[in-house]
Amino acid sequence: MSTLTKRDAIDAALSVADDVAHGRLDPRALQQQAVSECRELFGTVIGDGDALWALHADVARQAVGLGALSPDELREWAAVLDHRTGAPAKPPAPPR
Repeated sequence: MSTLTKRDAIDAALSVADDVAHGRLDPRALQQQAVSECRELFGTVIGDGDALWALHADVARQAVGLGALSPDELREWAAVLDHRTGAPAKPPAPPR
């Protein structure tokens, strides 16, 4: 197995750039493929014990922090977790 040099990396990058410039490579198709690959590798959450569990939890925290879930959905998930742990159900808050 040969060692990849900086020049090899530069040549590979220039080759990709040339393919894009000449229409032989569609960046959108490449992005779609990358998304598909990421979903294949990361898109299924198995739970604690999964090698990606810590990463899944970190991404979930970031997504929640950025507003990926509505407050109502967060409350629903909190109720599911409380139910799993046997915590008493809290009555819904009165409408404002």
